[in-house]
Amino acid sequence: MPEKPYRIRVRVLDGKPRDREALNKLKSNQLGMPHLNIINAKDGIELIICAEKETHLAQVREKLRAAGLEEIEGGDTTIPAPASTTPTPQSTRQGGPQQRNQAQGGRQLPDRGSQEQPDLRKKPYGFVSLPDDFKSAAPVWHDGTSSKEHLSGEIRFELETLTPLLVGWERGIVGDSEAEWPVPNSLDGVGQLTAKKSVLCPLRAPWGKRPVVIPGDSLKGLLRHELGALLGAPMERVAERSYSYRPNALFPNQPNPRLIPRIARVPKDGVEMKALDERTQVRVPTKLELLPTNLRYDKRFEQNANYYRFDDPNGAPYRGGLGAGERLNSKRNLHKKLAANPDTATETVEVPNVVQEGYLATLRHLIDLNHGHFSARHPDVPSVVDGEAARKRILEAAEKEVFQPGDMIWVEWDTEKKQIVSFGWHYYYRWAYVDTVRRDADAPNGQRHGLFPLDKERQKDSDGAPTELSCVRRLFGYTGDNEGSQGIGMGDYSQLMGRVSINAALEVVGDDESDEQRFLPPTFLKELGMPRPSAVEFYLKQPYHPNPRPWDQATLVTYGDAAGYDEPGELAGRKFYLDRPDAYTGEPWKDDSPGNRANERSTLALEASKPGRRFRFTLRFRDLDPAELAAVLVALSPNQFKDILGGTHPDGYCTKLGYARPLGWGSVRIEAKQLLLLDEVGDTPTLKPEADLVAWVRQHYQRTATQNEWLAIHRHKHPDAADYPRQNGQIYTFHTNLRAQHSRKRRYRREE
Repeated sequence: MPEKPYRIRVRVLDGKPRDREALNKLKSNQLGMPHLNIINAKDGIELIICAEKETHLAQVREKLRAAGLEEIEGGDTTIPAPASTTPTPQSTRQGGPQQRNQAQGGRQLPDRGSQEQPDLRKKPYGFVSLPDDFKSAAPVWHDGTSSKEHLSGEIRFELETLTPLLVGWERGIVGDSEAEWPVPNSLDGVGQLTAKKSVLCPLRAPWGKRPVVIPGDSLKGLLRHELGALLGAPMERVAERSYSYRPNALFPNQPNPRLIPRIARVPKDGVEMKALDERTQVRVPTKLELLPTNLRYDKRFEQNANYYRFDDPNGAPYRGGLGAGERLNSKRNLHKKLAANPDTATETVEVPNVVQEGYLATLRHLIDLNHGHFSARHPDVPSVVDGEAARKRILEAAEKEVFQPGDMIWVEWDTEKKQIVSFGWHYYYRWAYVDTVRRDADAPNGQRHGLFPLDKERQKDSDGAPTELSCVRRLFGYTGDNEGSQGIGMGDYSQLMGRVSINAALEVVGDDESDEQRFLPPTFLKELGMPRPSAVEFYLKQPYHPNPRPWDQATLVTYGDAAGYDEPGELAGRKFYLDRPDAYTGEPWKDDSPGNRANERSTLALEASKPGRRFRFTLRFRDLDPAELAAVLVALSPNQFKDILGGTHPDGYCTKLGYARPLGWGSVRIEAKQLLLLDEVGDTPTLKPEADLVAWVRQHYQRTATQNEWLAIHRHKHPDAADYPRQNGQIYTFHTNLRAQHSRKRRYRREE
C-alpha cells in the first residue's frame, strides 16, 4: 500500500465494527473519495484515514458526521503492525500503555515513540531576545523647553513589495446580513462562495485609479515593534496566560523511571478544607494511601490478581474527566468506578505542602476564564463546552465532591525521594505550570523580566511625573491602559503623547498601469496556524534542545512542570515573521482546493498587491535626540543601513508587514529617501534636507545590545524560514507530540 502522509484517526459513532467490505463502501460511496486509504486501527471501530494531500483531509472532515464517524483529536495515526500474541512488558504495568483505551476518559494520547528530535529553528517566525538590562532616560515634555538641543522634521520613505502585500482594512463574512457592507454570495473570477467564508481586502483611495492605502497606524505599529527589539525595550502588551500539562500524557515505557504514575486512595482523615481564594474553601488531600506498584491494567476483566480495572461494580468511587464524573469536553466515556486487587495500601504518605499549593494553583488555572484553561482561547470554548459552565462544575466538585474517603485517585510518585510530586482525581489530570506568561515565581516581586514598567519609570517627582522612561515609551508615550505601562506617572502625567507620527502610505500608480499589473487575482489562502505561548518549544528559550537537560532526559524547558523538579524557562522575546525563500519560487500561501474554499477558518484575499509595487509615506518627528532619530531610520530601513550595522547577509535584509506573513506574504523593503530637519534660526522656519543620509546615520547611530540578533531576524530569504512544522500533516499533532514526549522523558534521570 503506498505511503500517504496526511492522516487522521476516527471512530465509528454507532460502535459497530466495520469489516473490509464496509470500509470499501465507506470511502467509495459514503465519503465519495476512493483514492483514500482506510486502515483498521482497532477492532474495526477506530480507523486511520490516509490521504495524499492535506486538502483531501479537509474534505474528509466535512463528511465525517454524515458517514457516521467522528475524529479522535490528537489520535495516533501510526499504521499498526500485525498484532502479536505476546504482550509487551509495558502492557502489564500500572498505568497501562497508551493503548489502554482512554481508561480515564481523557483525550486519546498515543504512544509517539520516535526519538528523532525536530529542528526547532525551522518555522515561519523567530524571536529577538530581551536584554538583561533596560536603558532609560528623562522624559521629553511637549512644552518646548527641550527643543533647542533636539531635532524636529520629517523623513520621506518609499516602500517596495518583495512578495504579495495585503494590509487588511475590511474583513467581511459571507452571509452576514447585518454587516455594513455585506459580502455578496458570489464574486467575479471566484464563483459561488461558501457561507461564513472570510473575505479580506485593502483600503483604497476614492480618486483616480484608486491607489491602495496602507494605514498610518499599521506603519506606526511596525516601527514601534522594530524599535522595541532594536533598542531592547520592555514588551508592553503581552497578555497574561496560564497553562497546564498532563503528567500522564505518555506512560513511561523504559525501565527504571524516577517518576511513575501510581494509584492512591483517600483515607478518612486525609482531607482538609483550604482557601482557594478569599471566598472559597476546597477539599485538598493532606495524606494518601498508596496501592502497590505492580498492578496491571485489566481492560477485559481477565486477571485474578495484581490488577486494576475500571467500571467494576465492586470498585471504589472514581471521578473521571476534568468534570469529576460529569462531561465537560471529554471525548470518551467517563469512568465512575476503579477496582484494584489487592487493594491493601502499602504505605500512607503525607502530601507535601508545595504539592498541595500546586493543586490549588491548578484549580485557579482551570477556573480562570480570563487567562486560564477554559478561557476564550480554548478551542472547545464555546462550541463544545461553555466556559462558565465548566468553571461552575469544577468549583462545585472541588468544594463538595472530590477526594472523598475511599476515592481512588492518581499521583505522580518520586521513586527516589519517596514522595508525591503531583496528583489528580483522574488519570489524565492536569497540573499547572509553576510560572505563567507574565509571572515568574522566582522573581523577587513575582513579575517576569521585561513585561512590566521599570523601577525608574514608576518613580515620580513631586508633580507626579515619571523621573525616567524606557526608550520606546520615551518616543511613543504611554497611556497606562495596560499592565505593561500601569503605574507610570499620575495626575496630569498619567499619559504622555509621543513624538513620532506617520501618515498613511499611498500606492504609486502609473498612468498606464492596469489592475492586472497591480493586483493578484482573488486568492484562497491556506489556513493560518495559531501559534500560542503554550508552545513552549518555540515561545521559551530552549538552551538544551536537542540534548537532554542536565537533570533528566527531557530536552525542552517549560514554564516549570513541578516545583523543585526543573527550571522554568525564559520568554524567547519579541516575535518576528521570517522572509520565506519559497515565496520567491512558488505560491506557498495558496490553497485553491474545494476543501479550503469551504473552510471557514481560511481567508479569501482580494486585491493583494503584487511584488514590485511601490508606496510612499512620511514620518514626522518632534524634539528627538540625534541617536533616537538614527534608530528610527535604521529600524525601518535595515537593508539601507546594513553596512553601519555590520550586516553581511548576501541577500540583504527586509521587513514584514500585513496579512499572511507566515505564508510568505508581506515582505517589503523600506528606503529613507530624504531626511529634512527643521531650521528655526531665521524668521521663517524651514525644512532643510540632509545631503548625505547614510553618513548622517553613521555619525549618530549608537550600537545596541540586541542589534545583531535584530538584524539577523530580518535576513532576506531567511535560512530558517519554513512553513509551520507538522506531523502527519497536522500542526496540532506536531506540538502535542513534542510535549507528550517531554512528559515521558522528564520522568527519567539523564544518562551519563
